[in-house]
Amino acid sequence: MSGFDNDYSPLADTEVHYLRSAHVDDEFKIFVGHCGGSDAQPPVVLYVSDANGMFATAVDMVRFMHLSAHLPPILVIGIGYRMGGIADTKVVRTRDFTPTVDRAFAKYFPSQSMMGGASQFLAFIRDELQPWVTTRYRVADDATYFGHSLGGLFGTYVMLTKPHTFRRYAIGSPSLWWHRDMMFDYEARYAETHDDLPVRAFFAVGAFEDHDGRQREASRLSAEERAAAALRYIDMVADTERMVDLLRRRKYPHLEIESAVLGDEFHITVPQLNLSRALRHLFDAPR
Repeated sequence: MSGFDNDYSPLADTEVHYLRSAHVDDEFKIFVGHCGGSDAQPPVVLYVSDANGMFATAVDMVRFMHLSAHLPPILVIGIGYRMGGIADTKVVRTRDFTPTVDRAFAKYFPSQSMMGGASQFLAFIRDELQPWVTTRYRVADDATYFGHSLGGLFGTYVMLTKPHTFRRYAIGSPSLWWHRDMMFDYEARYAETHDDLPVRAFFAVGAFEDHDGRQREASRLSAEERAAAALRYIDMVADTERMVDLLRRRKYPHLEIESAVLGDEFHITVPQLNLSRALRHLFDAPR
């Protein structure tokens, strides 16, 4: 595309903007990646959470898949923070991605005491960010969400509360253990009051995201961090499979749902694979 000084950017055809949210009372760093599109075929929009760590991956992945026309033109919108890398965002991402206050989590990780802000973050996306995108860019009326870990928890929350926010949901390694598995209560409440869930969803998780795998993943951390990892029994593989099975058994007429357990992958090694596999399924790429 014209208008970009790509000699000064390690990631071509990208922009960075800052958007203040009245709902969250904070300023977000919005990453924009142009991955094809024309007047005849405006891009669909892919919203990527944890953009401080996932934006460049998402943009390059989409562009590689474009080389064989596996994806349509996509405008990647990364939702990030005025901070450095992903490690710097632990506190604010916990604030924004969690629907409730998990006091047990706060006990184990007192530095991440801000939580329960998912409704405000969702309002930011629906009322502030999405209108900003559609006003500023010519895009198709077609939005996809990708989130990993707590971002996957948030995506599940959106799907079960305001499903029309996105057409497609790429849910990577969702932290469904949050607050005593409360997301399963959300699923049950949705089923009680709805007879359809008109979205396309893809859930993925690494095979080593069970309890034993989490201990191996933590083996090179400090003794204190290893002890914290062992305090709670968390099996994200079982949780993800349970959620997918529940949704399938509801037999919603317009729900399209697929899932995958990705072999030999830990929580920290699987995000990019989750995104790649999700994009292939959600956009009917060859497989």
